[in-house]
Amino acid sequence: MSISKQVILKSALAAFVVLAPLPAAAQVKLSDLKLKIDPAQTTVSGISSGAYMAGQFQVAYSGLVKAAGLVAGGPYDCAEVSEGGIAPAVVALKRCMDVAMGAPDVGKLVENAKAREKAKDIDPLVNMAKSKIYLFNGDNDVTVKRPVADATEQFYKALGVTDANFTYVKLPKAAHAYITDGYGAACDFIPKEDEKSEYINNCQYDQAGAIVRFFYADAKIPNAPAAARQPQLFNQAPFVGDTSRSGMAKTGYVYVPEACDGGKQTCRIHVAFHGCKMASNLIGDHFAVHAGYNRWADVNNIVVLYPQIDGDAKLSSNPKACWDWFGYTGYDFARKGGFQMTAVRKMIGALAGE
Repeated sequence: MSISKQVILKSALAAFVVLAPLPAAAQVKLSDLKLKIDPAQTTVSGISSGAYMAGQFQVAYSGLVKAAGLVAGGPYDCAEVSEGGIAPAVVALKRCMDVAMGAPDVGKLVENAKAREKAKDIDPLVNMAKSKIYLFNGDNDVTVKRPVADATEQFYKALGVTDANFTYVKLPKAAHAYITDGYGAACDFIPKEDEKSEYINNCQYDQAGAIVRFFYADAKIPNAPAAARQPQLFNQAPFVGDTSRSGMAKTGYVYVPEACDGGKQTCRIHVAFHGCKMASNLIGDHFAVHAGYNRWADVNNIVVLYPQIDGDAKLSSNPKACWDWFGYTGYDFARKGGFQMTAVRKMIGALAGE
């Protein structure tokens, strides 16, 4: 073969390598994991829009979900409650994050929750008396202001959450982010407009560990500095329906400890909701890997579900890839019948073999 033909062949092969589609990352089906799950120990947590999602999911499904961790979030259905028919998106920005319109009205929020209960849109609120709530607000959080977090405490206690079942952590220097004890940006880092950020900050505080230990009285402390495994991609498509309506991604992440494989031991489920600008199409698997839940999951038999929003699914109404706590998927976003609420509930069902 002449040198010129060798060059041509190598060029053709190089072009084929560039143009050929890369193999899709392996995905699991949740129902194929064959886990043994104790549904009575299901818990949730989230950061920012994920905190709002965790809160509304727990209130709506309080018969199932026993505890909720709200990191930089506010009270249930906050954006929907206002006088004069103000759009929920406006209320979300000006009352449930900033307080330009005043702090959330706790009395009206409680009335709204009771109306949702009466309409059977959510589970009976009597369940809240047995619920555990972890609330976090950083002293340097300029996105979800302290009066919003304070209203969250008042809301839960008005619904019967006891002092023993409620903890409110206020951390000096902490900005609007999920907090870790070793990974991420500086504790007080606040990104400028359009500046890239994972919204995971290192404050030398193990937030995932604090949540797990508060939720589970029998929680064991891990010795390993990192999780034994990596989270797996799973197929969200059977649960989310039309992504242009639900705003959700076609894949999410699930972390299954070795002890839970194939139903070897009875395990429990924790759902961790990412925040705005933290979806997998924006920061990859960094929240699922670095939030800190997985190493605690290893020693406490916890399957961690990381459902995902698609930042491109509803660009006009959800440009920052947030969970729906302000109505971009429809009027029932905070009720059991909402697109995202139903999708996550079905994921839990698939893990539990329902």
